[in-house]
Amino acid sequence: MSVLTRSVLIRAVLISGFGFLYAPILVLVAYSFNASALVTVWGGFSTRWYGVLLADGPLLESAWMSLRVATLSAAIATALGTLAALALARHGRFRGRTLFTGLVTAPMVMPEVITGLSLLLLFVGIGLDRGMGAIVVAHATLGTGFVAVVVAARLRGLDRDLEE
Repeated sequence: MSVLTRSVLIRAVLISGFGFLYAPILVLVAYSFNASALVTVWGGFSTRWYGVLLADGPLLESAWMSLRVATLSAAIATALGTLAALALARHGRFRGRTLFTGLVTAPMVMPEVITGLSLLLLFVGIGLDRGMGAIVVAHATLGTGFVAVVVAARLRGLDRDLEE
C-alpha cells in the first residue's frame, strides 16, 4: 500500500469516525428547531421549543442546581486532589502511602453505582441530610481521584528546582 493510499484511507476512517460521533448531535440540534411535536415529521422552522424550555421553571431550577453542584464539587475536587497529588509526588515514601494511594484512586476503578450506594449508606449512617451538601461531597469524591492522578503525573515530570 502506497503512502498516498494509506493517507487517503486514514483520512476516510477519521472523517467516518467523526461523522459517526457528531451526526446524531447535529441531527438533534437541527430537530430542536422543528415546529412539529413529532420528531419524525418536519413541520417547519420554529424556536417554539426553546420558548417552552425557558418557560419551564422547575427545569431551569434543576439546571442551575446542576451548575452549582458542578462548580462546588469541581473546586473541592481540585483542592483535595492537588493536595493528594503533592503528597504522592513530593513526599516520597511515607507510612500508609499504599493505603492512601488506594483510597485516592479507588473511586476511579470502582463502578459509580457502587460508590454512590456506599456514599448513600455512609450519609444515612452519619445522619447527613440527603441534600445539596451530600451531592457535592459525592461528586467531589468521584472527581478527586482524577485530579490527583493528573496533577501527580505533572508534578513527577516537573523539575524540583523550579519549586520554591
